[in-house]
Amino acid sequence: MTEAMQSNDSSFDGKFYIGVLTTKIYCLPSCKAKLPFLKNVRFYETREEAIAQGLRGCKRCKSDKYPNVLPDWLPELIIFLKQNAGARITESDIAGIVPVDISTVRRYFKNHLNTTALSFHRKIRLQQAKNMIESGSSYLEAAFDSGYESASGFRDAFRKEFGFPPGRLYAQR
Repeated sequence: MTEAMQSNDSSFDGKFYIGVLTTKIYCLPSCKAKLPFLKNVRFYETREEAIAQGLRGCKRCKSDKYPNVLPDWLPELIIFLKQNAGARITESDIAGIVPVDISTVRRYFKNHLNTTALSFHRKIRLQQAKNMIESGSSYLEAAFDSGYESASGFRDAFRKEFGFPPGRLYAQR
């Protein structure tokens, strides 16, 4: 457990909790907060055990909400990105939607989804275009309806995402 705590191993999240007696907080093993001194740490099998000892959940790792640790602003942002799958979105657009700083959005997407918010949106756009082509739309119609301004830019992005050009998908229908 000590090793999992020191390496911030998220595979142990929910399997045990780390109580820090000096701060009266319990955390997940993956918490990125500063490591406490081992003499101040107690391990608990359940969240309820930690609470019974008078500890409260960590605000950083949201141990009191685990496994539902998604930030409050994320569902609203994903809905916005999906509803605007036919438009090009900028970080300024995202900053106007979420109640947090854009750097927080960047950090969350990088650390938890291994991508950026703009790349996530691009994947949504390309999936929409793929679905349109599979449903009978023309290649160019799918490209322009998905917010691409040129056929060549769409073709390059499509090939990077799916491993083949959209023309092959169009020909297969």
